[in-house]
Amino acid sequence: MTLGVRLLGRGGNEELHVVRSLFVDEPVLVLMTPAQAHGLFKAATLTSANTSIIVQPRPGLSVIVTDIIVSGEKQAASDITVQFTDGSDTEIMVVIDQVDSSPNMPINLNSYFHGWKDARVEMITSGAGDATVTIGYIHSKSEKTYSEWNAER
Repeated sequence: MTLGVRLLGRGGNEELHVVRSLFVDEPVLVLMTPAQAHGLFKAATLTSANTSIIVQPRPGLSVIVTDIIVSGEKQAASDITVQFTDGSDTEIMVVIDQVDSSPNMPINLNSYFHGWKDARVEMITSGAGDATVTIGYIHSKSEKTYSEWNAER
């Protein structure tokens, strides 16, 4: 059923985006999440105890993590840490143990993890385990300092 309605954006000057349906000959309103519209990804692999910066925010701004994918091999005495840090303040997002099983874990963050101004996303491995971390993210215009960010939690 088709309705004779035009949907307009704020101010009424711009019509919202529609596409022709693949299944019926009608227009369909296109809706996207911020991650679908602006999402990027980066990955890092470490094979020894080390730290790698996976995502660096634009200067003076922040990033929003939308997805975390961890994969690797089972390894004695090793774990993987994924964290936000600006060099002074650090908040751990996840720690995965590689001792008893392969650390294969996808995490889709429907609520997203917002970082603070200049906080990068790092991966740290504590042992000789082979691990890869892929981060889905969005660049944010937020300029909240760690103190402002932390006060909102």
